[in-house]
Amino acid sequence: MATIRVAPNEVQVDDIIYTFESSGVADEFEACVATVDVGHCETQCVPVGKRDAGMPPVAEFPVD
Repeated sequence: MATIRVAPNEVQVDDIIYTFESSGVADEFEACVATVDVGHCETQCVPVGKRDAGMPPVAEFPVD
């Protein structure tokens, strides 16, 4: 599975970009994907967002 570090807190796996709360969690996810499947890694290092690699990032605002 091909992984690309898009940003300190973002990792691309194939056609999906995963966003994490910190670069440390992104590091763990990237290391996990190198050894087991993405589905398992998503449960161990839960992303705060994910998007198609062809789509630009979307600003998210908290809802009160």
